Amino acid sequence: MRISTSMMFERSQNAMQSRQSDLSKVGEQVASGKRVVSPSDDPRASSQALIVKQDQAIQEQYKNSRTSATSALEAQDNTLDSVNKLLYTGKGLVVQAGNGALSDSDRASVATQLEGLYNQLTGLANGKDSNGQYMFSGSKGDVQPFTPGTDANGDFVMNYAGDSEPLNMKVDASRLMDVNATGTNVFKVPSTAAGDAESDLFTAFQTAITALRTPKTPDNQDALRADLDKVNRQLDAGLDNIGSVQTTVGSKLNELDILGNIGTSRMISNEGALSDLQDLDYAEAISRYTLGQIGLEASQKMFMQTQQTSLFSLIR
Repeated sequence: MRISTSMMFERSQNAMQSRQSDLSKVGEQVASGKRVVSPSDDPRASSQALIVKQDQAIQEQYKNSRTSATSALEAQDNTLDSVNKLLYTGKGLVVQAGNGALSDSDRASVATQLEGLYNQLTGLANGKDSNGQYMFSGSKGDVQPFTPGTDANGDFVMNYAGDSEPLNMKVDASRLMDVNATGTNVFKVPSTAAGDAESDLFTAFQTAITALRTPKTPDNQDALRADLDKVNRQLDAGLDNIGSVQTTVGSKLNELDILGNIGTSRMISNEGALSDLQDLDYAEAISRYTLGQIGLEASQKMFMQTQQTSLFSLIR
């Protein structure tokens, strides 16, 4: 096969351009710190890296959900602590009010203290979390759950505007967690062994307040004692219920910690996998860059020599 001068020129030019392209590619890799700059560099590694990145994005979403869930549950736990302390204080006042030596004014004074506790309890029950959502409205976070009122007989009732569906969050691939307790469950008073019907903490406080503000007479003293004994039992039942709710909240917080540790480990593993698939071996890349420079210089010299190879260069 006869090789023409133009063919020699074209081949030398192509070789030089190929060397320049290779050197440019290594330069991009060194600059970016990535072995795979574009999918064509390693289609298999690029495909695997895409799968890992998608999982990493999902894990990040779960992490954000766990952060929100933890914040919501911690806010409830703090509120329940306050409710617990308030109920113990209220129970002490109810026991104190049962002292037969107290006068009507003494009992009225205790009633005023209980009313203050009742107002605090209502405030806690209508408390909001860090996102401005009502904690005990179930899935209706924008609706105030509790509003006091009266029934058809004029008796006190606490109206509940929330629902019975707790708010839930996807905190892991296979875990959908309820992150709040509905107000009707938190502030209820379960029925007691003494036969007291199920009620709520607000009604228990109002029963005590009304009884203590009623002047004591021989005719109603037994009823007063019965009301205070009933409220005392109800507060005990309410304390047990609050303790049960707190235990559930604590268990969920512990679970979130465990899921968080697992998620962190998975994200670290994903980062390692991405590094193996994409990151550049600088020592090897610099070696290739050096060899590429030598090759480019050699091809440039060959190109220059090819340009000079002509019959006309022999004519003097």
